[in-house]
Amino acid sequence: MTSWIDFWDRPNAIYVNQRNLDAHFECLTRDLQRFVPADGRKAVLDFGCGEALGAERLAEGCSTLYLYDAAPAVRKRLRKRLSHDRRIVILDDEGLRQLDAGTIDLILVVSVIQYMGAGELASLMRSWHRLLTPSGELIIADVIEPGTPIYLDVISQLKFAWRYGFLLPALAGIARMFFSDYRELRNKAGFAMYHADEMLSLLRSAGFDGAGLPENIGPGRHRRAYRGRKAPALSLQ
Repeated sequence: MTSWIDFWDRPNAIYVNQRNLDAHFECLTRDLQRFVPADGRKAVLDFGCGEALGAERLAEGCSTLYLYDAAPAVRKRLRKRLSHDRRIVILDDEGLRQLDAGTIDLILVVSVIQYMGAGELASLMRSWHRLLTPSGELIIADVIEPGTPIYLDVISQLKFAWRYGFLLPALAGIARMFFSDYRELRNKAGFAMYHADEMLSLLRSAGFDGAGLPENIGPGRHRRAYRGRKAPALSLQ
């Protein structure tokens, strides 16, 4: 295994059981719904959507919900589960490239950017800017700040597990993760972290007016989230 795409393309121990997976996406979907009005008019792209267990609920507020994940196995599972829903379109790499400029109202990027380098992120931000309508918004969440001690992630996971009833499996999962290839991959493939000023600078360079959100999206409340709106008449750097 040499990349994060390889990691997510095969079974892994990030979620300790189905209860953990269900609870994670329940929390995530609830947080994301506040950005999607119930009028059903917004075209939304969930970039790096993972298993997207809340996609059907999120799609209730969308004209079209586009789901993209870089891992082929994840896309295959999404198609199998969601192909009946005409509001939802699962994109592969080619489908993502073929989206027309200025047609997406909202782009969601949650718990994704830690798995890519700064150059790749900067390039993607310019692509997201191109896809958005003039009034469109970019939401980037679950951003980890440099120097964040790993015990904060552990405490956050254990609190979440206690709340949703999978504490013992979570404890076992943390032990398994410690002895798995996850740490080695993190060192080899990289794991990106950003200070607030770095994130805002990246957004500004891609043509966005950026701002931090009051709280993160999803279970990790110690992490950060940002909103980018297209800046009018701003030349890209």
